[in-house]
Amino acid sequence: MRQKVHLILLCAVLALMMGCTGSETSGCGSDVDSIYQWENIRKYILQEPDRAFAMVDTAQMWGVADVNYANWMRAQIHLAKGSLEDLDKAREYCLTILDNDNPAPDSLQLVKTYHLLISADQSDSRTWQDAIGYAIEGARISHEYGWTGEEAMFYFDAGDMMEKVQAGSGTEYLDRSLEMFRASSNIQALPTFSYYLGRVARLAINHEDWTRALELTQERVQVVDRIEKEYTTAPAGFIDQQRAYTYSLLAYCYYQTGDKTAAIRSAQAFEATQSSQSPDQQADILNYYIASGNKERISQICAVLEPYYLERLDTVSTDYASWLTLYAEALDKTGRSHEAYLQLGRHIALADSLVQRERQQETLKYAQQMRTQEKELQLKDEEAKTTIFRIISVSAFLIILLIVYLLWRSYKYNKVLTEKNRRLLAEIEQREHEQQQAIEQLEAAPEAELTSGQQLYRRLCELMKQPDIFTDPDINQDTLAHLLGTNRTYVYDALRECADQTPADFINSYRLRHAAHLLATTKDSVALIAELCGLSRPTFYRLFSETYGMSPSDYRRVAKK
Repeated sequence: MRQKVHLILLCAVLALMMGCTGSETSGCGSDVDSIYQWENIRKYILQEPDRAFAMVDTAQMWGVADVNYANWMRAQIHLAKGSLEDLDKAREYCLTILDNDNPAPDSLQLVKTYHLLISADQSDSRTWQDAIGYAIEGARISHEYGWTGEEAMFYFDAGDMMEKVQAGSGTEYLDRSLEMFRASSNIQALPTFSYYLGRVARLAINHEDWTRALELTQERVQVVDRIEKEYTTAPAGFIDQQRAYTYSLLAYCYYQTGDKTAAIRSAQAFEATQSSQSPDQQADILNYYIASGNKERISQICAVLEPYYLERLDTVSTDYASWLTLYAEALDKTGRSHEAYLQLGRHIALADSLVQRERQQETLKYAQQMRTQEKELQLKDEEAKTTIFRIISVSAFLIILLIVYLLWRSYKYNKVLTEKNRRLLAEIEQREHEQQQAIEQLEAAPEAELTSGQQLYRRLCELMKQPDIFTDPDINQDTLAHLLGTNRTYVYDALRECADQTPADFINSYRLRHAAHLLATTKDSVALIAELCGLSRPTFYRLFSETYGMSPSDYRRVAKK
C-alpha cells in the first residue's frame, strides 16, 4: 500500500511538472493541438489506456510532441497500468529517451525520465540498484540546474531504495532530502515533505529507533498544520487523511517511548478524523492498540480487516503474509491464543509456499536452459568441432587484418583531415584578424569623416562587445534598432554598406566567434556552448560547420593543439 502511495505521489508531481512545462514541446497553439497535450491525455490513462496511446501517436504524427516527449507519455501510461509487463515497457521507453541523440533529451526531459525509471524499477528487487543509480544521477542534474525540489526528491528515492537493499545504508541521503525540504520556502512542496517525514519515521520504527521516529512524526504534525493554513489547493479530505496517517504513527511512537498519556491523546485524535474509518488507516492504528493491549479496539478492527484483506489481497503474496503476522499478534493480545497459533501456521505455510514458488520458477528457468543446451550438444560431433575451429581461426585472422587495415585508413584519414582543418583554422584566424583591423580603423576614424551608415555600424560594433547582447537568443534586427535608438531599416542598411551582412549574419558572427573561443579554452560540452551562445543545438551545428568548414568537435581538437 505504501509503495502505491509513493508511486501515485511521484506521478502526481511529474504530472504537475508537465502541466507547467508541457508547452515547451508543443509546436502549435490551436484548440485542436491542445487535445493532444499531456494535460488532456492523462485523463484517459486508467480508464481508456488504448485511447491514450492513440492520442500520443497522433500528437507525435502532427508534431505536437517530439519523439522524446511522446515516449515519455507512453511510459507514463504503461506505468499507470502497473503489470510487470507494462513496467518493463515503461522502462524500455524511458531507456529509449536516454539513448536518443536525434533529438537528444534536454535536462528537464532527463529529470522527468529518471523519475519514471525509478518508479518502474522500485517494484522489482532485481532493478533496485538501477533505481539507485538513476536517482543519484537525477540529483546531480537537478543540482547542476538549481532545481532544489527535484534534487531533494531524487535524494529521497536514492535513500529509500538503499534501505530496501540494506537497512541503514540510505540514512545519509534520506536526511539530506529532509534538510533540503526544511530549508525550502516552497509551499507546494509541503505535501511531499509530509509524506517523506512519514516514510523516514516508519523506517526508524523498523530499526526500533523510537526517539527518532517520534521526532519525525511530531515534525510531520507541524507540517500538516502548515499545509492546512498555507496550502490553499489541497484537495478535499487531504488534510484529514494526513492527520490520520500522522496521529496513528504518533500514538505508537509515544507508547513505545513511555508517554502513554500522549499516546492516548494521539489515538483519540486519530479516531476523530473521518479517514480513521478507512481499512488501511485502521491497519495503521492497529499497531498501537496491539502494543497497548486494547482488546476491544483490536477485535473491532480485526473484524473489519480480516474480510477486507481476504478479498483485496492475493492470498499468495508477501503483503498477505505480513497481514497474517499482524493478525496473529492481534489475536494473541485479545486472548485468542489458539487462533493466533493457527494464523501463524498459515503464515509459515504461506512463507514456505512463496519460497517454493520462487524456487520452482528458478528451477523451470534452469530446466529450460538445460534442455536448450542438450539440443545444441546433440547437433555437434567431432567433425563439426574441427570445421568450426578452422572457420573461426581463418575468420579471426581475416578480422585482425581488417581491423589493422581500418585502423591504418582511419589514421591516414584523421591525419589528412587534421591538416586540412589546421589550414582552415589559419585562414579563419587571418580573416577574423583582418575584420578586426577594419573595425579598429573605423573606430579610430574621426566621426566627421564617416557616413551615417558607418557611424551606425561603429555603434553596432561597440554594442556587440557586450556578450550578454549577442548571447540573448531573442536578439534580432528590431532589438538592435531599439538598443541604439534608431529604426530597423537604418540598421539593415548600415550592415549591408559596411559589412555586406544581414542583421542575422552579423549577430551570428559574434555568437560563433564566442563559441570558437569557448571551444578552444573550456571543456564545456558542445550543447552547453550552443546554449551559452544563444543558439539551439541543430542551428549551432549548421552555422558553425558552414562558417568554419568543420564541426565544433573538430575545431576544438585542432584549436587546442
